[in-house]
Amino acid sequence: MIPQSPQELKSYLKSLPRLSDKGKEDRAKKAKEDFYFAVQTYFSHYISKEETSDFRRYVYSNIDGLTKQHRKLSFEAYRGGAKTTIISRLHTLWKTAIRREKRHTTIISSTINVSMESLEFITTELEDNELLISDFEIKKGDTWNEKEIIFFSGELKFRIIVYGAGTKIRGGNWLGFRPDLIVCDDIENDENVESKLQRDKLYNWFKKAIMKLPSRESLDYNLIIVGTKLHHDSLLSRIQNRKDFESFRFPLVKQFPSNLDELDAQTLTNEDLEDMILDNSVLDKVELIKEYFEDKDSFMSEYQNEPLSKDGATFSDYETFDYTPNVQAITVGIDPALGKSKGDYFGVTILRYDGKRFYATVKMYKIKATLMIDKLIALYIDLLKENVPIKIAIETVQFQEFFKDTLDDKCKTIGLHLPIVPIKNTVNKELRIDSISPLVNNHTILIDKKSLIFIDELDTYPKSPHDDGLDSLEMAYRIAKKPAFDYKEAHKHQIELMSKNKALQQLLNS
Repeated sequence: MIPQSPQELKSYLKSLPRLSDKGKEDRAKKAKEDFYFAVQTYFSHYISKEETSDFRRYVYSNIDGLTKQHRKLSFEAYRGGAKTTIISRLHTLWKTAIRREKRHTTIISSTINVSMESLEFITTELEDNELLISDFEIKKGDTWNEKEIIFFSGELKFRIIVYGAGTKIRGGNWLGFRPDLIVCDDIENDENVESKLQRDKLYNWFKKAIMKLPSRESLDYNLIIVGTKLHHDSLLSRIQNRKDFESFRFPLVKQFPSNLDELDAQTLTNEDLEDMILDNSVLDKVELIKEYFEDKDSFMSEYQNEPLSKDGATFSDYETFDYTPNVQAITVGIDPALGKSKGDYFGVTILRYDGKRFYATVKMYKIKATLMIDKLIALYIDLLKENVPIKIAIETVQFQEFFKDTLDDKCKTIGLHLPIVPIKNTVNKELRIDSISPLVNNHTILIDKKSLIFIDELDTYPKSPHDDGLDSLEMAYRIAKKPAFDYKEAHKHQIELMSKNKALQQLLNS
């Protein structure tokens, strides 16, 4: 057919093969086999020359295998990680135009306008990407608008249609094809997660409308959920608990600095953040931590997929303090992270008592046990300067007992005698933690506003990813109320020992 208009001529010329391009066949073949190669070859204008994100590297290397192995996938990733560009848009182009694998694609976002942006992205490539058009013989079909397109790749016909969340989805069957690639890209927003009623409504719509889109007889489909978690009871959270979905989570900060609670945003340098690990190595650590200090709630939700919603939180009414008054005694609770998962912290609570109320400073560390021992010794020496009775609670079971003995031995070598109260927990940890919630909520126990990681734990418990700070707080409070020995006498004994140790005297005076 002879082109009749300038636009037809443009499309025709774009579709012509490059006669001089002898590498076309090999290039197209490799692109069909390798997603990352396809992106580098045809969509390099969206990516950096060298990939610096572990999340994106994982997607490039594994998404083909994952979609073959699992029908249903969910990806939680941080804002700005290019999850929409790579998974919802480029992967869709790869599965349709390049691999010719998925014939009927449905894309759903929180609103129809957001979905239309993804379709515009795809249509721009199908219209103007000359190399893509040439290598895979891309041609427009009979439908080409802002909500639906039909196109050819070679001799095969493909459809991509978009919707907004909560809307009625029509036309499930197209040319005998049920949707075989369904992408839900950020179908949640601040409005539809605000109340439980709205969250239930969205989830029910998802089950009735989205889950029923694929053919019941066919297993050759993929349902892919892409988003950022906005609430602990969000759609993404509920999907994580479903056995029929394979779920993946990619936070921006893979490891916060071990000294987070000791940092000052005004004087922060990269040297302070040496042990901080990011998903993307080229991002500015200092700027990110400043963002964290400015708005923790947003940071934890948008970057970490750990929203700090207080809905249903056990410790929902805590009160913070800026400084402690003169105190009568100090108790320390220690929850070592020995033998536990990598996500757990060393929890250390310093609980000061002024005769009326308790003031809790809770420090959270992710460091080796040997380094933790040195930090605890330094902490104890600092506490001695307050010249009040001190006692320390450590659980004495399995690894914790080994830690206690190691700490004790190290102290003896430098002339220190730690007033340790050994604890054997016989009550379930959850019940122990729940027991202190009235004391926190009625402000008998106040929380140091500088204990940032611990406050995150308070905000989300029992849904928080860890409870190490609360565990250490419970132990500190327990021994404060139930003296196991005369700690005033222990304090006196410690002072006597210190008077005979010149090195320790210097530390106290420094």
